Amino acid sequence: MYIERVFVLDAPLSRAWAFLNEPNEVGQCLPGCHTVELVKPGLYKATIGVKVGPIKAGFDVQVETVEERPPEFAAYTMRGADKDGGSKITADCTLALREIDGQRSEISYTSKVHVVGKFGKFAAGVMQKFADNINDRFVAALVKRMAEIEKDRVTAG
Repeated sequence: MYIERVFVLDAPLSRAWAFLNEPNEVGQCLPGCHTVELVKPGLYKATIGVKVGPIKAGFDVQVETVEERPPEFAAYTMRGADKDGGSKITADCTLALREIDGQRSEISYTSKVHVVGKFGKFAAGVMQKFADNINDRFVAALVKRMAEIEKDRVTAG
């Protein structure tokens, strides 16, 4: 499945980059993400719960930065399996940032996601719609959280 989104964060490029590269901030915005653990810079682990119809799965995933050109581009890989080992997920993702003006940044991201095993077989017919919904919620949460951070920064400063 292929996912692509373009959205705007109300923050200068450097702060948008810092926010999107903070695993705990991003994890808070991802629906179903329960925990995020920084293993070392550029590598973290997360637990993510997913429910499609009557099927639930809890995935332990590892996300690794494979390329980075701050503050404009990063590429990541994600690999994981559900807790009983019946399904696996892999994804290759890119993140591109572009300054719109001094206060806003355009964010483009792509993900090529593969789900195999029982979860992938069952959910194949609805997976794209499900993924689109999750990504729409994720983008909305990122935009909202960045706005909160920027508002707090202005209020404090």
